[in-house]
Amino acid sequence: MQDSNWHKFLSSESGAISVDWVVLTAAVAGMALAATAVIEEGISDLASDLEAELRSQQISDAFVVFTSAHFNALYDAGLIDEDGAEAMFDIANAMTNAAIIGGLEDGILAYNDGDLSDEDIALLVAMASVGVQRNIISNDDVNLVSTY
Repeated sequence: MQDSNWHKFLSSESGAISVDWVVLTAAVAGMALAATAVIEEGISDLASDLEAELRSQQISDAFVVFTSAHFNALYDAGLIDEDGAEAMFDIANAMTNAAIIGGLEDGILAYNDGDLSDEDIALLVAMASVGVQRNIISNDDVNLVSTY
């Protein structure tokens, strides 16, 4: 029986490994795409749920309380009374931590330049009081106005 070229081609095993690897690689890529499609919606839902939960959480800062002693130098100088100091404290306590840090940096520079009004100084002391209680600044790093 004479083998034709066609018969030789069909019975030849050379190059079979390359074909196997191509088929296996395509199968793995297809499985990866299928697995991604299956878990994509679940991951998206989980991320949305996590975002909603984090947005709904309120950090309590009930431990931050008005400390009249922080304003003693301002009381002594007659710049503010206790009601005014408490109002300034409430304004500072409503600020975010980033706003307090930025306000303190700007306020200290302006204080050193002599560009602050009495009300600005009271707000600066209030921000320092809140910042110390929230542990965003150290009491050692900020000297609350001790003399005026």
